Amino acid sequence: MASRNSGSKLTGHWSLARAARAAREARIATAAHLRDAPIARRWELSKLATAHHMQVRQTGDRDVARALLFSGMGYREPYPETWEDASELVVGDEARYLAEAELYVLSPQMCDVVIAAAQTLTIDDLELMTAEDLPSPTGLVMLPHPVLVKAVNGHLGDDRAFHWNSPIDRPTMGRNGRWRDLPAVRVASYHDTNGPVRPDSFQDVAARARAQGTPLPPLLLDAVRLTPFGYHVTGEQREALDEFADVARRTGQRLRDMSAEAGRDEDKVIGEYRPGDEIVDHDDTFNIRFLYAFWRLCAQPTTVTSEAPTGHAAQVLADRAGVSPEVRVVQLRHPDANRVDGAAGRDWKHRWPVRMHKVRQWYPSEQRHKVIMRGPYIKGPADKPLLGGEVVRGLTR
Repeated sequence: MASRNSGSKLTGHWSLARAARAAREARIATAAHLRDAPIARRWELSKLATAHHMQVRQTGDRDVARALLFSGMGYREPYPETWEDASELVVGDEARYLAEAELYVLSPQMCDVVIAAAQTLTIDDLELMTAEDLPSPTGLVMLPHPVLVKAVNGHLGDDRAFHWNSPIDRPTMGRNGRWRDLPAVRVASYHDTNGPVRPDSFQDVAARARAQGTPLPPLLLDAVRLTPFGYHVTGEQREALDEFADVARRTGQRLRDMSAEAGRDEDKVIGEYRPGDEIVDHDDTFNIRFLYAFWRLCAQPTTVTSEAPTGHAAQVLADRAGVSPEVRVVQLRHPDANRVDGAAGRDWKHRWPVRMHKVRQWYPSEQRHKVIMRGPYIKGPADKPLLGGEVVRGLTR
């Protein structure tokens, strides 16, 4: 499990009311920053230029790389002429989508379960994803703590929120050389601005933002991409993904080496962290795997979604920002205290966790498979002590 950072302003002793309030305020501040702050455009410009550079290194063709970059975010020709225009387009769209999103928060226990589920998913599982899996057409899910993830390029990030928007068509080049549209979901990942990962480049941006009078918001936009629904990945495309991952790793290491030679630390992490504790995103799919796991778990009886109370102050703040004050809290369902799973007629001395496992279950009425997460749940009498273990820590209350 990735380390948690107690120093983040969004993190502390978790409570439903505090989590809902922090999520409302983070969404409002981040959308406003994306809408108005020049530094948001400069940050996105650097992200786009770096992504394009890696595509060029893989394809060897700047025009092809440009098409892959923009079509991968859902944009059609003519593409923006400059990186300034491109960053304005992407940031402006994200600000609008973010303000319109349904807002979700995860309890710490639920977040643990989603992470565990996400790590069982493969590219083959993602091919089963459809628009019907989404709990709402658009959403922003806030994690209760930053989750440390080592990206495919080797950079460490503290993921704190994921945003989705659907339906969106993804322009895709077919084998016949013609473009076709595939229904897809747009996914944006956000880092925790006050989280533990503090590379020198980030601190420079934060200082510049403060100097410009637009301090960084609680959430910092990291990446935007589209994932098609029900899309079968061919062997050739898998090879291309592997090649891109290899290019990203080599490029990321080269950039870190260059920074180190210049006396800059791009691997700086504060708080409680040990190398190796992070989640390693080998194929650059952790964000969509996390969301798909979250969506599927929302549809299962092991979870419960409730509306957080909305007070007068929250309503006024939301009205001023032009967003909804509603927050959906997603938690593991409390076990029935009177139920004894598998323990009838036995004098059990303990309770114990049944680990979660993934099943691809066939639904005849829909003529398709769905990913089902069985467990985690607790077996044994409710009044008996709970045996230890990492999954148990994620389930205790």
